[in-house]
Amino acid sequence: MPNPNNNMNMYNQALQINRTLKKENDALSEIIDEVEDFLLGCDVQTSAEDREIGRLQQMITNIRSRDNG
Repeated sequence: MPNPNNNMNMYNQALQINRTLKKENDALSEIIDEVEDFLLGCDVQTSAEDREIGRLQQMITNIRSRDNG
């Protein structure tokens, strides 16, 4: 017969892990928002800089599409 206390301990541990991951994801999302705002305000001087900024913006778009998918 399964031990109900063991099941409850595993459930509580899973809840704690999920809460920790949510906090980390929220903090990372705030950082990405700040980076995105910075990139949108960049004054591009060369085409190489423009390509690099475009690459970073595409990475942010990819991250956001995974969050919404």
